[in-house]
Amino acid sequence: MLQLEHVSAAYQGGFRLQDICFETQEGRMTGIIGPNGSGKSTLLKAICRDIPAQGSVRIQGRNLWEMSVAERARTVAIVPQDIEKLPVPVLDFVMMGRTPFKKWHQLFYSDADKASAMEKLQQVGLSGSLDGRDPALRTLDQLSGGERQLAAIARALCQEPRLLLLDEPTANLDLAHQISVLQAVAKAASDVRMDTLLVIHDINLASAFCHNLLCLSEGKVAAAGGTSEVLKKDLLEKVYGTGLCIGRHPLNGRSLVLPEV
Repeated sequence: MLQLEHVSAAYQGGFRLQDICFETQEGRMTGIIGPNGSGKSTLLKAICRDIPAQGSVRIQGRNLWEMSVAERARTVAIVPQDIEKLPVPVLDFVMMGRTPFKKWHQLFYSDADKASAMEKLQQVGLSGSLDGRDPALRTLDQLSGGERQLAAIARALCQEPRLLLLDEPTANLDLAHQISVLQAVAKAASDVRMDTLLVIHDINLASAFCHNLLCLSEGKVAAAGGTSEVLKKDLLEKVYGTGLCIGRHPLNGRSLVLPEV
């Protein structure tokens, strides 16, 4: 369980997060929603202490900020929004997730590391799907945007983290790749009972895949709780500043958010 208690953070002379309190559930996905500039990505940076922050961030009762760098790397994995098109073999890229577990005298990754990377590629649906060729024979710059995101998720899973952070993992992807990425994340979170926190702009995708939502507005918590509890007409209209209609998915009953036009 991830617990944030009175977390505040700021860029030098810029945006502030103020008194953020909430907690996640093991094996479940929590989506962070809110308008542009509300502090979604800033919150991920604050959790990782990439920017000055105050308060408390605890994972399974332990203070994340008091852990050593090595232990923190074995506890938290982050998938950034943009994955560079590097001429790096996919398998090597995924194996980088094993770096926190290497011994100080270990120069190369072990056979067990390679097996773990192959397992994680298969877990996210990449293994055997790259034009029928072994992933080790492809490089990142030869993959589509969605495939690079899946490779980055596989690398994060190789860290065996207790907490997975994703910053807009579906940005700039077509609908099919958005769904495949979120399905892979949801399955991984459930399989290993991992806390998962993702920044997501598409509210309907958040409704479809997330168990809980944290809605931010101007650096503060506007609402937090179960998906259906947060996706309320009055709240969202106030946060986003536009007229909205809230309906129900005809098959699963989850909330649908549509423009009021």
